[in-house]
Amino acid sequence: MLCATSAAQAGGFDIPDNGAQALGRGAAFVAKADDGTAIYYNPAGLARQRGTRLYAGGNLYLHSFEFQRSGSFPDDPNDPATPWGQRPFPAVTNAAGPFFTPFLAASTDFASLDRFTVAVGVFGPPTIGNRTFPLAIRNAPAASRYDFIQSRSTIVYPTASAAYRVTPWLDLGLSAHLVLGNFDQTSVSYADAGQCMNVEYQPCDSRNTLVATGTSFAGTLGALLRPRPDLAFGLSVRTPISIAASGVLTPSAPKTLMVDLAPGAAVLTTRLPLIVRAGARYIKMDGDFEVYDLELDGTYEGWGAAQGDGPRLQIPELGAFKNIDTLIVHGYTDTFSARIGGAYNFDALDGIFSVRAGGFFDSSATPFQYTRLDFDTLTKIAGTFGLGYRHGAFGIDFGYAAVASVPRLVGTDQGNVRPINGAQGGKPVDNNGDLLPAVNEGAYKGFTHIFSLGLTVTFDELFGAARPFHYGNTYEHGYVPYGEEAEKEKGAKDQDKDRDKESDKDDKSDKDKSDKDKADKDKDDDRPKKGDKPADTKPKKDLEKPPEDTKKPEKKPEKKPDKPLEKKKEWWEDLEN
Repeated sequence: MLCATSAAQAGGFDIPDNGAQALGRGAAFVAKADDGTAIYYNPAGLARQRGTRLYAGGNLYLHSFEFQRSGSFPDDPNDPATPWGQRPFPAVTNAAGPFFTPFLAASTDFASLDRFTVAVGVFGPPTIGNRTFPLAIRNAPAASRYDFIQSRSTIVYPTASAAYRVTPWLDLGLSAHLVLGNFDQTSVSYADAGQCMNVEYQPCDSRNTLVATGTSFAGTLGALLRPRPDLAFGLSVRTPISIAASGVLTPSAPKTLMVDLAPGAAVLTTRLPLIVRAGARYIKMDGDFEVYDLELDGTYEGWGAAQGDGPRLQIPELGAFKNIDTLIVHGYTDTFSARIGGAYNFDALDGIFSVRAGGFFDSSATPFQYTRLDFDTLTKIAGTFGLGYRHGAFGIDFGYAAVASVPRLVGTDQGNVRPINGAQGGKPVDNNGDLLPAVNEGAYKGFTHIFSLGLTVTFDELFGAARPFHYGNTYEHGYVPYGEEAEKEKGAKDQDKDRDKESDKDDKSDKDKSDKDKADKDKDDDRPKKGDKPADTKPKKDLEKPPEDTKKPEKKPEKKPDKPLEKKKEWWEDLEN
């Protein structure tokens, strides 16, 4: 009479990853982190995001998972209560349908800060929270019912982040997460108090539903280094998370027990792991335009230390059963992931168009003997593809991932997931204390399609030109050194003055021309017109004044220099010659 529930969301438990841009490039994003999902991947990436931005997006999961249990029902086919006895176990598949996980984030530099950016957002882990497997198939109980039936659980991270540019090549960031867990799980347990005909006797089944909520806190610290225009390195660390969710377990009494079971208070304790992401990125730049990039990331998640054997469920009292304390066994192990991807950018349609591709490998979070249905813990291999377009204040991104879960076969006597017997304090034993048979032996396979869409709006560019910033590097779009900006402003002022001078000169020239035209017009008015009597231009005598002597003064002969006197010739002297 227990709910075999679990809570996990990373490594082999999730299906990477959040964000359309990141998903399209194989989830290799920790060394880039240049959109709103930086609050999740690497908060240091916020430091270079100028302006006020809004990011809205989400992932749509189409997940299929199948389990074919080996063996057959142990029941007696002649028992009217178990006519399916000795039939082979039927295969079960996830019937939950699509699952959507949203992501919202807003960031700002307050339209004035070049080195500091803050952000707020809310998102969930990239996992599938609505897995559903049947209780019965073809008039027989589902062979997987003691493992898992249904989950409608969610974990949400309301987040506040801040990032600072320590130097032009080093950025640091911090995200503070409030963790809100809401668990809604349905499972089937076994209640053998000596009345059951055989193991897995369906009339001894108890269907249970746990509804619980819990709150916790976590933080993500990030660093982003770009020592050269063509190289960038990213690192982020998220702290472990401990959740103690309190709620109510509602059981249904087995048909073989003639008692009523009242709901009981329950506490589910679980932990989420330390997550370390590291990545290196090569970037091909053309001035301040990023032509293409290629990134390789590695991710480590410490599931072994976080969970150990699995989540713990404690129920002080459930009707006649007291002090139930059990572990939901998973046998978690640490996981490792390798992710590679990149993008090619080019001018198109009056904007910037991006083509992305990548892939990833995620190791399994559980060994073979602890394989279960509550989460897809299988090793995963994926190929991804994405597109992006930016024009002015708007950007839109699309990502797609085809994720193959590597098939797994848990052989006979290899399984270690067993029914929980509420009548024995939640231990996996029958009324005689013998270990119940494993219920997870068989073949597992899964496949997931992920579609992701993201929209970014930069409000600064929506209402005007983007603000230039003065702290950074020449390869960053929008960067303008302090002196250069001053020179630009001075040059603009000088150009304004020159235009004013030219305008004043033109006005003066127009005025001089106007004055000249007016003078010419006045002169034309003073000339006699045809038919007019000529005017007497002689000055009139002034009768009151005596007439002036108009006789010109005699000119004195100039004194010639003295010459020797010549002798006057007589008239006859010429005749004699």
